[in-house]
Amino acid sequence: MEKEILHLWIGSFRNEEDFDDFIEEDESYYMEEEDDGHYVSKFAESQDTPWIDYDFLEAGFEDGNRSLYEKFADYSFADQWLPAAQRRINELDLSVDINAVVFVGKKAVQHPVTVEDDFFSLFYLGEFEYEI
Repeated sequence: MEKEILHLWIGSFRNEEDFDDFIEEDESYYMEEEDDGHYVSKFAESQDTPWIDYDFLEAGFEDGNRSLYEKFADYSFADQWLPAAQRRINELDLSVDINAVVFVGKKAVQHPVTVEDDFFSLFYLGEFEYEI
C-alpha cells in the first residue's frame, strides 16, 4: 500500500451557508488567473495559497448533536485520520461545537494555519498519514 500525507482542519461555523461561502471555489478565479492577489476561494486565501486543486480537497459541514465520529466517519480515509484527529482535539482542549472538516494533500498548502474570526473558527490539526 502507498502512503500519503494530508493537512487536516476542523472547524466551527455558524451555519452551512457560511461554511460554503468560505470553502467553495470562486469561478471568476479562472477568468482572472493572472491577477496577483486573487485566490480560488476564501479558504485558499486564508492559507495564503492562490490556487488549490479542488479535485484533491475534501470538505464538509455536518451539524447536529452527534459525536465527531458520527459526523465524519463517511469521509475519505476517516478510519485512518479520525482517531488521530480526536486525540489532537483532546490535546488542544477545544471546547467548540465541531461541525466542519477540511483536508487536502500535503503539497497543496505550504504553510497551513488556524483561522479565526467573529463568524467561524477553523483549527489546523496537523499532518496525518493514510494509506491509499
